[in-house]
Amino acid sequence: MNYQFDKEHISQHVVKYGVDVRPPIILKHDKTKLQDYCNALIEQFPEVFETLVAGPRQLRIQNTFLLSNNKRAEMPTFILTARGPLFTFPQRLYIDGIQDFDLPQKDKIFRKALDELRAKFVDRAIPRVGVVHEFIFDTGQVDSVQILASSFKNDLWRQRAKNLRILLETPMEEKNVNVQIRPTQLRRITRGEPSVPDQDVAFGIIVNVDINNRNVKGDLTSSEVRDIVAFANDYVPEELIKFLNNEY
Repeated sequence: MNYQFDKEHISQHVVKYGVDVRPPIILKHDKTKLQDYCNALIEQFPEVFETLVAGPRQLRIQNTFLLSNNKRAEMPTFILTARGPLFTFPQRLYIDGIQDFDLPQKDKIFRKALDELRAKFVDRAIPRVGVVHEFIFDTGQVDSVQILASSFKNDLWRQRAKNLRILLETPMEEKNVNVQIRPTQLRRITRGEPSVPDQDVAFGIIVNVDINNRNVKGDLTSSEVRDIVAFANDYVPEELIKFLNNEY
């Protein structure tokens, strides 16, 4: 089955920046520093960090994004995980149609947020930084399981496949490049009678690419972090799409 990955078929694109911190930041031990850090992010970058949500077991910053249909979408742009901070910036979401978000400074925001983290937690090291791009490629009414299964040489296996997940680890230039590919099924509400909206079943292919540094000894320098972010920008989406289309 001949499916061509391209930018036009992207219905969702979210960029995440993950930071490993050693020793780990523990919420109950570092709560005051964390709240000061989050307040600094909200003050410096109000366009992506809006509301601090803090509890005994969680800490995150929410942001409200305006949609083209005058609706709003709220999502966390900062979460403290067990490994360290996770920053999330949407590029494109499918909410009542394609919604694009203009965040051209996301790399700069992340790097400055990382500098602020180092300033607040001077006793911590950052051995790894990762950039994750999460895509959904729209396949319309074509079953995405069959698209992925079409790469099998055996007809019987192509027919039997009901679900599958592909995980590829392709290290290059001192970076880990991990690609996960799997089918998905979406239900989209279409305009019908006001009281009974129609539901349109659509298919897609989830492609997640995680790029991070291979060497995790010591503390990453600012130039090493910039190198990881720059490599991810060079690889995604052009090189990734070439890879998905077997153009190498």
